[in-house]
Amino acid sequence: MSESIGLRVDDPRFWDPGDLRAEVDRIFDICAGCRLCFKFCGSFPFLFDAIDGRTAAMRDAHLKEHPEIAADAARRRAEAEAAPHHEPDVHPEVEVGVTYGDELPEIEAHSSDLADSDVDRVVDLCFQCKLCYPNCPYTPPHEFALDFPRLLLRWKAQRVRRDGVPLRSRAMRDTQAIGKMSSLAPSLTNRALRNPLVRGAMEATVGIHRDKRMPTYHAETFPAWWKKHRPAVEPAQALKEGVTEPTPLAVVLFSTCLIDYNDPAVGRAAVQVLEHCGVEVVVPEGQACCGMPFLDGGDLDAAAVRIQRNVDLLYPYVQRGYRVAIPSPSCSLMTREEYPQLVATPEAAAVAAASHDLDEYLYRIAREGRLKRDFKRRFGPIRYHVPCHIRAQNVGIRGRDLLKLIADDVVAVQECTGHDGTWSMQKEHFEESLHWGKKAFDGMRGDAGEACALACTDCRLAALHIEQGAQRHTVHPVVALAHAYGFDVGVELESREW
Repeated sequence: MSESIGLRVDDPRFWDPGDLRAEVDRIFDICAGCRLCFKFCGSFPFLFDAIDGRTAAMRDAHLKEHPEIAADAARRRAEAEAAPHHEPDVHPEVEVGVTYGDELPEIEAHSSDLADSDVDRVVDLCFQCKLCYPNCPYTPPHEFALDFPRLLLRWKAQRVRRDGVPLRSRAMRDTQAIGKMSSLAPSLTNRALRNPLVRGAMEATVGIHRDKRMPTYHAETFPAWWKKHRPAVEPAQALKEGVTEPTPLAVVLFSTCLIDYNDPAVGRAAVQVLEHCGVEVVVPEGQACCGMPFLDGGDLDAAAVRIQRNVDLLYPYVQRGYRVAIPSPSCSLMTREEYPQLVATPEAAAVAAASHDLDEYLYRIAREGRLKRDFKRRFGPIRYHVPCHIRAQNVGIRGRDLLKLIADDVVAVQECTGHDGTWSMQKEHFEESLHWGKKAFDGMRGDAGEACALACTDCRLAALHIEQGAQRHTVHPVVALAHAYGFDVGVELESREW
């Protein structure tokens, strides 16, 4: 039985190039035999075509070396056609002179026939949506123990350790530093990001496609708003009868870079909703990037530095019984799934176990009867995009479930937008990202003439791509909840009074 190493960097095999190549060959061959995941990204079609191309080349080479095989096939076909009571060929696409199949020995290419450059291409076409993992029939505890996304990250990690971090990746990955700097003069930053000359220069220097819609920066960041905020925790509702292990009504809001600098309304709304439902909220200073941009770039050492900083900050709260609520699906996936693998300490494991995606946390207290239902506004139909990294966490579609409390109808669109962190921003991948996001865009756009009061998604990067591809502005579900409670969320939303 095989065992997936995943991202357990403390495993002595993790950094062994020979062990990695053997695992690549094992998993790629299983994937080539299954082919269930052809539709998720460009990695799988490229892999399958590469192996099929090698197989065709090997067969052609064998026939060229052994012309007697083709001659024998032609002879046998001619004899079959001349035989009495010959029926018409049921396979007209098989031409005279082409082998039947049984004349050839078993000739089939395998992953081991691929060059490292082919594996590099598979890795670079992956944008880490991770949807292949929950859809794969061979993930642990199956004896094959496939973990395709982490296998590619492991390959990238060894490549970075061998070759270093590319300059372009260094320029784009530190979202926290970029956010802090850009928020010093947000109006200037936003104008520059819309200027064709600036965008042309960005494409030429750091490789960001000139047409890619970029995040917006704000004069009042979420950390700045929080410093002025005076907590106003309202009394919680009574616990529903029969709940024996209630969820603690105290959270650390791990706000994340995107919320801090690009969508502070989500952070404000999260605090408003949580405190309204009787939840104590703390937002400690010193939060670092969750580390996913560094992990996606293959720099596991830099990712571990950020992880350790966050673990050191969050663990004392976890010890006191707080839960960690995270409003960004990629960051909650990173915290819950990757922290214990990249920093294998009891403290990292404890933080991971206490962490929740924000919608999941709110739905937990809703099931316990403690999410207040004193809504003052209601929405018509809502289209809700389910982020890939929510689906990968296997916690249910809780954004949709919460929106059902305040909307006439909620349509869940379970398609990938093709964004990823910075993958879709790169000039090499921008057009391809729009191709992979088309189904999501069509779903969020809705049918012609359909009345849709609101579009929502938890992932603020997916929101950018939905605006780009579907021309639909979206808000986080917690913003819709805050608006329904009657709070001023700083965003105009179409709704009606109860």
